Amino acid sequence: MIDLHCHIIPWIDDGADSAHIACEMAAHALRSGVDTIVCTPHCNISDDIPNYRGRAYDVCFGMFRALLEQRGIPLRVLPGCELFASRSNLRRLLDERRIVTLNHSRYLLTEFNFNDSGERMSAALDAIARRNMIPVVAHPERYDCVQRDPELAAGWFAKGYIIQINKGSLLGLLGERAFHAGTHLLASGIAHVIASDAHDARYRTTGLQSVLPVLERFCSSQYIELLLETNPNRIIHDRHIPAPEF
Repeated sequence: MIDLHCHIIPWIDDGADSAHIACEMAAHALRSGVDTIVCTPHCNISDDIPNYRGRAYDVCFGMFRALLEQRGIPLRVLPGCELFASRSNLRRLLDERRIVTLNHSRYLLTEFNFNDSGERMSAALDAIARRNMIPVVAHPERYDCVQRDPELAAGWFAKGYIIQINKGSLLGLLGERAFHAGTHLLASGIAHVIASDAHDARYRTTGLQSVLPVLERFCSSQYIELLLETNPNRIIHDRHIPAPEF
């Protein structure tokens, strides 16, 4: 399996806070059936650690990859980020190409303030698409507007934007509203990817095996394969993702 959303690089954001924790997360991912992780630190959250594309990011990513090799952990890690769509500078960052897309593909993992309006989110996603990138909407089931009106996510799906649901939402770890919104999106067939959004080795963990029993309640085996393997593989290789027919 391939995990497209994971805060595993140490020292760079609110994810792994030590090399030891990062290696624990990597080892757990392998034990839980994940052989590839796209490292997606928060980007554009803080002026202190903006995580824009550049030397600072490259150094952190390179050090983490070297750490895994040194510890003998055969997890494949790829570059990426989780871009916070700030009103103040989103378009400038996009125009200057200062963001790290998922494995340097056209796909850009994008998150929002949980209380943002659907109109504001749609405008930001459209701005990304106009620049020949494909937005990957990070955990829409956690946003208030989608919880109130899941048709918002259906509209993004219809535009070809990628819908990524968190493992934790489907396991009921991120609140009842996120659980119901996430399972609704699954049952409606408008999800493309399930990811861990892991931040640590104890609470928000790596690995995707634990979510399989939930997926089996709502999805066919073919759809599960799309969510955990086929579509993530298409994304990291910059290939087109057709709409699931479920």
